[in-house]
Amino acid sequence: MRTILAALLVALSLQTPVQAESTAAPPTDCGFHTLGTLPLTGATTAGTALDAGYPQGPRVYSVTSSASGPALLGIRDARDGRLIGERPLPLALGSWAVTVAPDHSVYVGSYNATAGAMGRLFRYTPSTDQVSELGIPIATETFVWTVAASPDGTAVYGGTSPTGKLFRYDTATGAYTDLGSPVPGDQFVRDLAVGEDGTLYAGVGAGSMKVAVLSPGGTVERTIDPPAAVEGTGYAYDVDVAGHYLLVRFSTSTGESPMGVYDLSRRRWKEVVADVGSLTVGGGRHGHDLYLFQHGELVSYDLRTGKITELGFTEYGGGAARTLGWLGNTLVGTSSTGRIWHFDRGTGQGTLLDGTLTGQPVSIRSLGTGPDGRIYAGGFFTGGLAAYDPATGETENWPNVGQSEGMVTHNGKLYLGVYPGARIYEFDGTAPRLLLDLGDQEQDRPFAMISAGELLAFGTVPKAGTHGGALGLLDPATGRAVIKRDIIPGHSIIGLAYRDGVVYGATSAFGGTSTPRGEAVAFAYDIATDSLKWQTNPVPGDLALGSIAFDDAGRLWGLTPDSLFELDPATGRTVRAVQHQTYPWSSATQVWLDTNLVFHKGFLWGKVQGKVYRIDPGTMAFARIARPISNLVLGPDGHLYLSRFENFSTYRVC
Repeated sequence: MRTILAALLVALSLQTPVQAESTAAPPTDCGFHTLGTLPLTGATTAGTALDAGYPQGPRVYSVTSSASGPALLGIRDARDGRLIGERPLPLALGSWAVTVAPDHSVYVGSYNATAGAMGRLFRYTPSTDQVSELGIPIATETFVWTVAASPDGTAVYGGTSPTGKLFRYDTATGAYTDLGSPVPGDQFVRDLAVGEDGTLYAGVGAGSMKVAVLSPGGTVERTIDPPAAVEGTGYAYDVDVAGHYLLVRFSTSTGESPMGVYDLSRRRWKEVVADVGSLTVGGGRHGHDLYLFQHGELVSYDLRTGKITELGFTEYGGGAARTLGWLGNTLVGTSSTGRIWHFDRGTGQGTLLDGTLTGQPVSIRSLGTGPDGRIYAGGFFTGGLAAYDPATGETENWPNVGQSEGMVTHNGKLYLGVYPGARIYEFDGTAPRLLLDLGDQEQDRPFAMISAGELLAFGTVPKAGTHGGALGLLDPATGRAVIKRDIIPGHSIIGLAYRDGVVYGATSAFGGTSTPRGEAVAFAYDIATDSLKWQTNPVPGDLALGSIAFDDAGRLWGLTPDSLFELDPATGRTVRAVQHQTYPWSSATQVWLDTNLVFHKGFLWGKVQGKVYRIDPGTMAFARIARPISNLVLGPDGHLYLSRFENFSTYRVC
């Protein structure tokens, strides 16, 4: 089974596209023009919690993520899904971390990588209907992945990334305590559970998949290694305490999601349950039974006997399911698409409630040009695919597309590289066709995609916790594929170019961990001989190179986060290189594709560090034309198309 991130992204199964919408007439003047937003919206709710005992009626609290913020805390009646209210979370883009304290206060941990925003903690007080922003628990951390309240309500604990720390928030004084990294070297404290005695259990990743056992004060007492049967690297993704059992669902680099049942009294693993797809593993406990999802179906698992009973309920709203708790005999849960569902254990019947949360704008993850002359945009997290017609300004969208990391036109068709599992799809405008899935080869993100003669070439970043991306060559007509895993040992392939039977590549020394493997390199791969012609380190000290492109004179250019370089395509020799700005390589924990580079009308046009430049190939001088920008593509009409969060724009080249 895929990792939980796979489950969170709606499967790429395109249905009838949404009807095209007419927008304002396309601009005709030169220079920068705002085009508004593309039809990419959705209600994505990773963080959700149930307060079954709230005095005015049971509530479900869910955070809907937003491209540029603020995220919204949705408050709904758990019985019928009625929307009670939505409250903004300032400086938050979304949340995986929601918990209800004994006094019915709701604590939310957020994410935001913007300097000054970072990962924050919020408290919602139902009695006053007010959200309080409680600040940044740890200044270095961009993401609060999990929060859990102590049984006595005196503390709220949180787990973070990118340095895998724990914090304690004193609910009386408002003071934070940095508890450090419970397992040094792991980037994530991915989930937390608190036992009835106040013992804290912290699931970490993306390497060891251990569970740290801590005292209520935050002292690490011991660590629990994953069961021997759990292979690969990854995360202890979900943890919960059920009686004298610790439940741990692992998300692994092998693509499997097993759940371990650990006997706390005997200090040993009792059993490993395969293919558990729930976002939580303890929320559905009822006596000795756990209610979980396997292969998209609700099942019950008997903690005593290990027996699994299929319950036939599959209509939970798509995405990934989260079991929250019980209202009498009714199990209440949510899906990552924001829907609430019920399952009555007495009748064996399930019900999916109407969606009532407000859809939020989705960030544009990738841009590409289609064979029909339109600009295509892939959505982040929620996914989705949108098209913009430069001639008419009309837009069209397909909401049920996974997160496209890369896209390219090849032989008259559009191809999408979809996360997770590095899935390659062919898209003809009506329905997708899955051509390749590299999840079982520990690959995840196909950022780089190019047309290479009769072949489609792509480069990938591996799964979390692993090193070694892949160079892929696929013949869509026959389905024949050549996958060169680890062609540059330990590196991800993030930039590609093609000319005369040779694929040129650029790497990142980062894979799915925060530890780089040497310095980034450029290389040339000869398709006919299946061999590397050369590899070189064009910018010593750089850990990621970025996009590469040919100009009309056959010169090979590369744009890194801090440098521009020219290579001799025959030998890989660095002809010229210039540093255009600085980059904090010494503190970087993960750098994949951060640049876009194209050649047009005698100039290089590049996006780097949030800015777009026109670059003179002769002098290598940079002239800034727009900021802040996240993506750049050259349209078939000869103009540049740009995005930032959900915003879409053009720079008309005249």
